[in-house]
Amino acid sequence: MSDKIEITINGQPIAVEPGIMVLDAARSLGVQVPTLCDHPSLDPSGACRLCVVEISHADWNGWSGLVTSCLYPVEAGLQVSTLSKRVHETRRTLLELYLARCPDSDEIKAFARAEGVDTTPFPPKADADKCIQCGLCVRVCDELSVQALAPLGRGTNKTVGPRPDDVGEDCVGCLACADICPTGEITFTRTGGKLDIWNKSFHVPICMVLTDLCRGCGACEQSCPFDIPRVYATRDGAFLADISLETCTGCGLCAGACPTGAIVQRGWPDQVMTGDADQRGKIITYACDRSHFEDRDGLIGVTCVGRVGVDDILTGLARGADGVQLVCRDRDTCPFGEGGHLGEQQAAVVNDLAEIVGLGANRVRYVRPRPGLGGPDEAVAAFRAACPPSPLTEPCPEELTSSPGLDRALDIVGWFTTRSELEPQLPDDIATLFDKDDNATDVLWLGGLIELDRLLADRVANWRLRDMLAQAGAALRGLGLKPRLATTWDQIGDAKRMIVLDRQFAPDIDAPTVTLDELTGAETGDTPSFSFRITHDERRALIARLKAAGDTPIRTTLGDLVQLKLITRQGAWLEGRFAEPTASFEGVEVNR
Repeated sequence: MSDKIEITINGQPIAVEPGIMVLDAARSLGVQVPTLCDHPSLDPSGACRLCVVEISHADWNGWSGLVTSCLYPVEAGLQVSTLSKRVHETRRTLLELYLARCPDSDEIKAFARAEGVDTTPFPPKADADKCIQCGLCVRVCDELSVQALAPLGRGTNKTVGPRPDDVGEDCVGCLACADICPTGEITFTRTGGKLDIWNKSFHVPICMVLTDLCRGCGACEQSCPFDIPRVYATRDGAFLADISLETCTGCGLCAGACPTGAIVQRGWPDQVMTGDADQRGKIITYACDRSHFEDRDGLIGVTCVGRVGVDDILTGLARGADGVQLVCRDRDTCPFGEGGHLGEQQAAVVNDLAEIVGLGANRVRYVRPRPGLGGPDEAVAAFRAACPPSPLTEPCPEELTSSPGLDRALDIVGWFTTRSELEPQLPDDIATLFDKDDNATDVLWLGGLIELDRLLADRVANWRLRDMLAQAGAALRGLGLKPRLATTWDQIGDAKRMIVLDRQFAPDIDAPTVTLDELTGAETGDTPSFSFRITHDERRALIARLKAAGDTPIRTTLGDLVQLKLITRQGAWLEGRFAEPTASFEGVEVNR
């Protein structure tokens, strides 16, 4: 039975949840109601009054009244008009007053023009600014940052600022106030690695490209919310990314998304990498600059949690930390809002990996704390209380974390497979693809591939590793083989023969090792171990293979398939220019 109630908006009936505001009900029906002070991250305040509507009810004996729709809850039988004469006249008067208060605001002029108001009969305010006293900047700083702003003065002299002299001594330069301001009154400058706002200067943690590590994949282009990184082709056929030092905002999202570690960020807080190599018993917290903390144990401040890569999170876990938490204050009021999504995605990937290798579930948490200064501390305390001790008996060797980017992630995951204290979990969706005999002396090695699937799932839309594994399972059944499945060294046991899907992911053991293709009589050459980092010559050779194949799909090994998929992935320069690369088992094409 539905608990919804029925109201009418502009004569159209609609069923809504009881207690929601009229403004939200109107929006759910597709009715646009103008507002300057409404934001989904903040409770409604009704400051701008522009969302005024006329309401009535069959039980009110013809009476009707004007209310601010963002503050008025619905009730059964409510009749709402957003287009009545009274609403139009009231809204017009309000806009005329705003035009007089802020005669130089292009935003107010455009807003008024959209409502059919071009002029005002009221005299313009002397020494006018663009502030309409909506309070959004104060509220976002108070509830979702560090409380650096406040209303100043009274009456017609009321202003907003950090202090009467506009010096932002408590400001952290998060730009949430400027981003949320509806009129552009709060200004800032950002040039040459320097940010100025509220008469305070900040160093912008600019990102730079290490060209010897860059593979020109374009992940930086897709991750940046400001379209600053650019991939270009060099004269010798290489593809490289470039970041303008003058326009870089310092969000670091490109560095967090780069698979090869080719992008470095000035001032990146590398405490976990260069500090104590033994993090056992600790909780590591990456938190954006808007997060206020009294308890700073294990805290690493970052421009945005999207800057924290999968390799960074895994390094903390490999060094024995009980858990890693990413504290995103609020991505809906942040200029780097997409970074919150990226951080959440990275956390989910590592959580999945941690469970697969045997560290246990919920080792990594992405959280948006409750509003208020105490929200971040509460979030960290709750995570610390819920996170059990790491099962690792010793931290990983320091040299293990020296590789850049996702190669470091693969090295760490490979080290986890050697730890006898961990109890790995083969995902059910993978295990069910194979017929297996736990007493068989043949072992199918899946180590590295499952982890690679998780790392690539959100980066390469058409990776489809599970489809390939399903084909491999069918090929094994056709050979009458039911090997044991192994992803860790302990599971290899007394194997008489190791079957691998690709020699690039084969373990170094004494038992004979064969590929699935070799079992069916196919010839395969020696291949190096897999690496996300490739040379420009290797990349050119891969592209040459694609060009030579034309419209015929390339059939290749799994390791090279990853490289080809990254080159032709969605959003890359070469997307759609060549036939989709495939892998094969027992001569069976693996693609769909």
